[in-house]
Amino acid sequence: MIIDCHIHCGLGNSIKRNKSGINNDDIVEGMKKVMQTYQSYGVQGLRDGGDGSGVGIVLREISKDSDLIFRTPIRAFYKRGHYGDFLGDPVDDGKDSIEKMDVLIKESPDFIKIILTGIMSFTELGISGPIGFSKSECVAMIDHAHQRGLSVMVHANTPEGIMMALTSGADTIEHGYGIDNDCLCAMRESNVIWVPTLAPFANIAKCRDDSPMKKYKQVSEDYFRQHRSMVKKANAMCVNIALGSDSGATLVPHGQSTLDELGYLLDCGLTEKKLESIGKRVLDIK
Repeated sequence: MIIDCHIHCGLGNSIKRNKSGINNDDIVEGMKKVMQTYQSYGVQGLRDGGDGSGVGIVLREISKDSDLIFRTPIRAFYKRGHYGDFLGDPVDDGKDSIEKMDVLIKESPDFIKIILTGIMSFTELGISGPIGFSKSECVAMIDHAHQRGLSVMVHANTPEGIMMALTSGADTIEHGYGIDNDCLCAMRESNVIWVPTLAPFANIAKCRDDSPMKKYKQVSEDYFRQHRSMVKKANAMCVNIALGSDSGATLVPHGQSTLDELGYLLDCGLTEKKLESIGKRVLDIK
């Protein structure tokens, strides 16, 4: 069973949104195509990372009549003024985050997504956008989600961001670029699952010469090499690792990139059996 624990069903496609909302015919047909694409690649389970329009709720409804298992946070939460405006709802402070989470919970998300840090710089190796939430805000959001029976996926890069997510109670760490040994030890001790998303930088590193992303090829190769090394180390340490392609991102097409990510993780020493087991745990299926 192939399970991709980090995609963005509303990104990386030609779906056009209009005033009629997310349930218009174009959106429904677009989500059907996304579902059929994954099915054609043999993918049986998906976990969405959300987007600003919340189209994951459409794909979730469609998937009920298929053999595809799909989970979505609908929309993510990010600190206003920081990275994440295309992925969900802005949060001003701790009080605002709880109020907005309660509004989202009425839409029945399968879990909560928090964007804690920015993405990695494409021009300066190792530099990430800043941490958006304070430690107290992060703890309050995760605690509130847990009290409502929802797990929390946290987008976090850099040792500082990753450790804050871990010590705040995150259930999964998404991306985790720049991770260090202390973070790996904390992951192992807390039994948190890491979704390292190798595909984005790996795919840019091997992009065609006519790609507009070619100018980021060298730094992407460096990110991929470093991240792959840490995934190998994490696997040797028995850290829980899940397959997540980040499909929908630049040069990370739906369907094929799940198989790309699977290949990258197998090269790091993981097994399909272990990835399936952890993937089922992430989706909370038996």
